[in-house]
Amino acid sequence: MKRLEVVKGEYYDSVTLMLVAKELKKIEGVAEATLNMATEANLHIMKTAGFEVDGVNASPDDLIIGIDCPGELFDGLMETARSYLSSPPWKGGEEPSEYTPRTLEGALSVLPEADIALISLPGRYAAAEAMKALERGLNVMLYSDNVSLEEEIELKRYASRNGLIVMGPDCGTVVINGEGLGFSNACPVGPVGIVSASGTGLQEVMVQLARRGAGVKHGLGTGGRDVKSAVGGISSLIAIEALANDPEISVVVVIGKPPSTEVREKLVQTLRSCGKQSVTCFMGESPRKDEPQLKYTTGLEECATVVVALLDGKDAGKAREDLMNEYLKIEALGRKSETSGRFLRGLFTGGTLCYEAESIARRYLESIYGNNPLKIGMKLPDSLKPIQNSFIDYGEDEFTQGKLHPMIDPSFRTGQLKMQSEDPSVAVVLFDVVLGYGSAPDPSSEVVGAIKGLERKRGPLYVAYVCGTSGDPQCLERQIAILKEAGVRVFESNARASIFAAAATVGRERR
Repeated sequence: MKRLEVVKGEYYDSVTLMLVAKELKKIEGVAEATLNMATEANLHIMKTAGFEVDGVNASPDDLIIGIDCPGELFDGLMETARSYLSSPPWKGGEEPSEYTPRTLEGALSVLPEADIALISLPGRYAAAEAMKALERGLNVMLYSDNVSLEEEIELKRYASRNGLIVMGPDCGTVVINGEGLGFSNACPVGPVGIVSASGTGLQEVMVQLARRGAGVKHGLGTGGRDVKSAVGGISSLIAIEALANDPEISVVVVIGKPPSTEVREKLVQTLRSCGKQSVTCFMGESPRKDEPQLKYTTGLEECATVVVALLDGKDAGKAREDLMNEYLKIEALGRKSETSGRFLRGLFTGGTLCYEAESIARRYLESIYGNNPLKIGMKLPDSLKPIQNSFIDYGEDEFTQGKLHPMIDPSFRTGQLKMQSEDPSVAVVLFDVVLGYGSAPDPSSEVVGAIKGLERKRGPLYVAYVCGTSGDPQCLERQIAILKEAGVRVFESNARASIFAAAATVGRERR
């Protein structure tokens, strides 16, 4: 029996809610437990999961607890949930061993020399705290999402006038002098500087560089909206200038979705005049002719390949051609693969990885739906009910309001993967596994648990890419082995996995 209870006026951070839910699920008789702040998006997710939320009197400032258990256990489990919230069992009653500041002022009293603040708060509070940090002369990494466009513009204009930079909002990854903030991988430090709109795009290029023996000194995130007309590329231009002025950086890279026309021209002109070899990677664009000091790429692995060629003094065009020949071989393998069903479902935790995968799949498939589709008119009416060929980014704002990002807590994406796998019309399931600091400790095992619990007699073909390095806490080799043992086809890049998955599906949708 699925029942819920509303706790009025009590806010809890998403990490606490995730951990309490996990503790409740350990109790015998509990089939499901979910704790969320009562945002409209979270209520919709709970309704789809079978909880009766219609008519519930709750606001985003209220906590809603849902438990699936025998009726006689519910009251006792609710008491347990409240107890866990007030006295978390995983803390074991230990007192903190050192002072933990709770305010910006407190943090600056401990680290007066700090010049950057990482802001990770619910979106409605984040902009105000970011402005406080800027007013104190701090650069800002704005990890939070759900920050309004108007607030972003105000923050970035203030930063620009005062010689600072705002990285974000929704900036998941930043690297400063080789040290990662937010989600990051164990990669070498080297002569590459990257400006990236997002987190997993930066992670993928860094990982592909690391696998080719190259390193990154700085990776500066800007947030996806920075290159839109409304914002005007404020942070991207500041970041390019900063990298160009660093004598230890020899190649400057800019990664992201295609910018608006006017912002693209600003970025290209700035790169042309920066005095260093530069590479752009605007995914989904048509290929452009390389210039002596500026190379154009449209894929993340392609970008890394060209950068390494420049570092090694080799022909970038030849390196790109060799990579494309490898892609053709993978496409041929995909076309030969056997599976039942008709459609491709891409289920991603990384937003840029999802975008790149869809841009590749569009070369093969007639129509692709999604919660943030590349083509106008293909947006799903309900992201929890994908149809035909669909690509879902579970890191989008609709899934992260009051909830952890799926790279931290993959359980929601895992549940959706199992549901989509049960659909007999699905031929291929394509997904990412993102490793590194900040990500879940064992994401491959989570996915494999869903695959092994599949009730469909002949399941879909599973295709995956694991974004990570051997030095990451989760151990790249172990994560790959777990997936392969479950029959998942694992590829060396997001692009390769996407090519194979789309080629394995092409032609099936018309059957």
